[in-house]
Amino acid sequence: MGLVQEEGSGPVHGFRLSTVSASLPSETGTTHEPTGLDLAMKLHYLKTVYIYSAETARDLTVMDVKGPLFSVFDQIPCIIGRFRRHESGRPYLKCNDCGTRFVERHCDLTVEEWLRVPDRSVDESLVYHQPVGPDLAFSPLLYIQMTRFSCGGLALGLSWAHIMGDPFSLSHFFNLWAQAFAGENIYSPKTSDLQRVFQNPTSTVKQPDSIKRVDPVGDLWVAPNNSKMTTFSFNLTVNDLKSNFPVNGDGEFEILTGIIWKCVATVRGESAPVTITVIRSDPKKLKPRAVRNGQMISSVHVDFSVVEASLEEIVKSIGEAKDERVVIDEIVDDVSDFIVYGANLTFVDMSEVDFYEAKVMGKSPESVYCNVQGIGDDGAVVVLPGVVEEERVVTVTLPVDEIEKVKWEMKKCGLITPLV
Repeated sequence: MGLVQEEGSGPVHGFRLSTVSASLPSETGTTHEPTGLDLAMKLHYLKTVYIYSAETARDLTVMDVKGPLFSVFDQIPCIIGRFRRHESGRPYLKCNDCGTRFVERHCDLTVEEWLRVPDRSVDESLVYHQPVGPDLAFSPLLYIQMTRFSCGGLALGLSWAHIMGDPFSLSHFFNLWAQAFAGENIYSPKTSDLQRVFQNPTSTVKQPDSIKRVDPVGDLWVAPNNSKMTTFSFNLTVNDLKSNFPVNGDGEFEILTGIIWKCVATVRGESAPVTITVIRSDPKKLKPRAVRNGQMISSVHVDFSVVEASLEEIVKSIGEAKDERVVIDEIVDDVSDFIVYGANLTFVDMSEVDFYEAKVMGKSPESVYCNVQGIGDDGAVVVLPGVVEEERVVTVTLPVDEIEKVKWEMKKCGLITPLV
């Protein structure tokens, strides 16, 4: 049974909470041991929203949405487990089929009205999020919110504990749901069966610059912040970006990173960042996909003024980023806590994540939004694919006292229009 209560005001309202688990029980005593890279992500969460049109989703019931989850959880039972700690203090996952929380809400707007807002960070209100803890044994790792729009359209919002896996893992999970919904047979390989492809015995990195140790948080897995953070997003096309900021031989992500790094450096003045973190897909992508943290985490350090440097010089340095996954995996111990996103100004390339493969009734989502919960004080920029192949959605999370100044710098250089 679900618990019904009304909460808040605004276009999104209502609240019905229930639990969804697997259809088959896990073998008694089954556990999953997180890697050092997994534990480095312990204080971060992914918030993702898939929005489907009324034409696609009008006839979908709650059970239509819940039903395929049973078979997905049969394939990936660790998602519906709960964390415990070894005597050493190191967390491990007990695959005990405790389930995920499923929230039902309603929105007074149509899908068309909702998507009319240019800043897609509004989609975060379509995600129900709770951190892991303080009682690990009772804390779900995944929340799913189903929001019905007034026109019959549907939003499915996920809050996903990053310790389970990266954005490709989240997308893999949701694509499995879409395949199961379509009546297809689904399969997800067990993480333990896969080779750790990010191991690099020739790595020269001794101490990773891309993560930061924080004071112990205990069993409430929330990233600490000294600044209040806020988020905005904007859209652009690859053609416009490359036409307005021509840099020979480089991809749009590197160009975009260079431009925004320069804008933030201008605002921060003497404290302008000379080290950034870059997170993107592993060029040796795993096939078939699995649920794991395998994204490439690199740092870029420069010995020149980013404010005064040319865009070409900045972009060239980004191309020399050093992969730090091996050493992160090694240095994260049983009890220490770290942050990755926002430890430095962090740039995340999700443009290759196949969010739009999650088809319902043969139709792709009208819009997909994804951002990180638990970003540190240095901020983060996430680059998402748009609904059109050439489009990108850029989400920027920075301290409140910086965000408008950075927007102004972006307008001055021509990256965003005065309307944003």
